Amino acid sequence: MGARTLAAVASTELIRITCCGSSWVGADRAHCCRRFGGCGAVFDDVRLFDAHRPKGACTDPRGLDLVQTKNGIWLRPLDLAG
Repeated sequence: MGARTLAAVASTELIRITCCGSSWVGADRAHCCRRFGGCGAVFDDVRLFDAHRPKGACTDPRGLDLVQTKNGIWLRPLDLAG
């Protein structure tokens, strides 16, 4: 591994977050916080979060054909395959 590549790897940090009894890694996740009237679910991105609250109320992610990872993050089925 070249010095430039090694420096890029060394500067990468994983962001770990815990809230509402769930923990996840990644700043790009979207969490529907129970402290603010949400359901506590964690979504792979903000578009999925928005889709689960079409009228300001939470809907079951399974009704949107989302799948849950072993870590509890809801995502699109194709994301899981790839």
